[in-house]
Amino acid sequence: MGTELYVSTSGAIARFQQLESTANNLANVDTLGYKADRPQFQAALESQIRDTEGGLASGSPARSFVALAGVTSDQSTGVIASTGRALDAAIDGPGFFAVETPAGIRYTRAGSFIVDAAGTLSTLDGRPVLGDGGPIQVGSTQAEIRASGEIVDSQGDVLGRLRVEEFDDPRMLQKEGSNLFRAPPEAVGIPVGTVRMLPRSVERSNVKAVQELATMMILQRQFDASMQVMRADDSATDQLIREFSQ
Repeated sequence: MGTELYVSTSGAIARFQQLESTANNLANVDTLGYKADRPQFQAALESQIRDTEGGLASGSPARSFVALAGVTSDQSTGVIASTGRALDAAIDGPGFFAVETPAGIRYTRAGSFIVDAAGTLSTLDGRPVLGDGGPIQVGSTQAEIRASGEIVDSQGDVLGRLRVEEFDDPRMLQKEGSNLFRAPPEAVGIPVGTVRMLPRSVERSNVKAVQELATMMILQRQFDASMQVMRADDSATDQLIREFSQ
């Protein structure tokens, strides 16, 4: 059994991880504001077995293996779709809506909001949407979101202004479920000075279904190829064992 088995095994694992991410992207093709997952890989093990001078350590195989380095989010803007709803808005440009959760402030691009039983502007799953001064209280009045990010009542009185924050590198944001992102300590949100909204519209998922399906087919073939190499290596090892045992 040579190192080829380990190389093909690491390749099969990598392809399986990519398949999982692709399947998850396809499952969220209709999720508002969803950002596609993009697994990142790196060469592994070989760098760990090199000596201090950069050469391969004695007895080390001259092979590179692949390992998952992390999963980033594709932060490109999804398709903007008109809904006609007064409390829907899509951010025109960079930035995220700030949302209050029991675990702290979280961020989302899903701009379809409701007014909960307490009269607070909330996400569809009931999380308060933050304005410049905290959760935005709408009460029982009819309200709408303007292009400036202001929420106004039927008389034109301003009830609040949506808080939108942007990050130098939004790929640092970490997914946390419910279409929310968490900002790690090193990612500092900066309030967007001039907010631009597309009222009565929402940003859809940025997943391109046809592209993801094509990627899934390619990954499946690559996974099958790695499995065939593993089976061939296993068969050769089994044959060698039988010959030596005779």
